[in-house]
Amino acid sequence: MFPLGSTVFPSQIVPLHVFEPRYQQLVEDLDELEVPTFGIVLIDRGHEVGGGDHRVDVATRVEVLERQRLDDGRWAVVAAGVERIDIIDWLPDDPYPRARTRSRERRDDGGGSLDDLESVLRETLSLAIPEDSPVEISFSVDPLTRLDQLSAVAPISTFDRQQVLEAETSAAQIDTLDRALRGRREVLTAVSGL
Repeated sequence: MFPLGSTVFPSQIVPLHVFEPRYQQLVEDLDELEVPTFGIVLIDRGHEVGGGDHRVDVATRVEVLERQRLDDGRWAVVAAGVERIDIIDWLPDDPYPRARTRSRERRDDGGGSLDDLESVLRETLSLAIPEDSPVEISFSVDPLTRLDQLSAVAPISTFDRQQVLEAETSAAQIDTLDRALRGRREVLTAVSGL
């Protein structure tokens, strides 16, 4: 497990700079796996560096796409979110954080409108990103992948991102993300009106 101060979604690309010795060991140990994967979990209290953190119970399994060892032992890693996972229990952190996990199912219950959600997202992004820095984003045609992609680029708080990740149905994920985006849009609108 790789604890971070941010939430990762399935389908999200994650660049990592691995400099702590224990996580350097984790990356080296990926050689033993047929498919190099590990979990990324949000730290809800504490710090990324040095341990002593408190971690949430829903995380994301990521697959390593590329990794390069640097001359000083650090690693540059690019991974992609694959699936949500539940933490069943934490194992000792020696040599690095480890946990027993299981896949976390998210049911597609057909609720909510992805088109409406994408519209709210694009409006919020237009307020969050300076006009001279337009961003072109396209999303998958697969509804669940599209929903995770919308979630991954949403300019919302880490707490809200974690709530979105934990949603058990597609309708709940859409609703949670929509509320977070509308709240963020209100703040951005108020700030821009000052």
